Amino acid sequence: MGITEIGTSIAKPGVEFGDETTLGGKIQLEAWKKAVSQPTGPFRIYWGNEVEDPSNTWGFFDFDSVEEHAKFAKEYGPEVVKDFPKILSRPGFTKHVDMKPYPPTALRAPVTEILLAWFPPDISQELRDANTKKVELFAEKVLKACPDIHAINVGWGVENDFPVRGGEEGQKGSLLAVFAGWSSIDAHGKFRETDEFKEAIPLIRGLEGKLKLTMFHVKCGFIENETRKEE
Repeated sequence: MGITEIGTSIAKPGVEFGDETTLGGKIQLEAWKKAVSQPTGPFRIYWGNEVEDPSNTWGFFDFDSVEEHAKFAKEYGPEVVKDFPKILSRPGFTKHVDMKPYPPTALRAPVTEILLAWFPPDISQELRDANTKKVELFAEKVLKACPDIHAINVGWGVENDFPVRGGEEGQKGSLLAVFAGWSSIDAHGKFRETDEFKEAIPLIRGLEGKLKLTMFHVKCGFIENETRKEE
């Protein structure tokens, strides 16, 4: 079972992202086409900018393993991202998440709610398991209650040094990620007003030991590797 590289960067001021008619969209799509044409390239790439703050751009890449990603990055990375300095001002981070179920099909929905929760780097396995159960129960409840949700994927970061968004300068921690695929942002907003959501959300707000919690939406583009498939 594979893993998903997760990466974020900050767009240069004034650079627009979207389809191939925009500078950002054109350069990104060309890069991802190069990536999936390589023999060790990712199986799938999902990418997009935050709806709430389009200066934050995200990419998600499915690989067999962290080691396979490292090999690909060493052999082909510089060529793939050579034009990124034209559209990106600085990188955020590049890490990995172990999403269940895999692959993270929520990223293929019309819009994906990305919920990220940070915890201390040394969070115990017991606490990880307890928080995972809370999130899985939340996912079970909302999937049953709302037909506008396409899929939900849940997983922890492979690394324990994810930069904490909104935290103190230099603060890092373990990450728990939730991807929820929606039919639209409006559908998500309406569901948040329902009794079912109000009954389920304390499971997320009650995650024990969390340092920070954030949520945003991304409308992901998608491209698949045509040269190799997962076994």
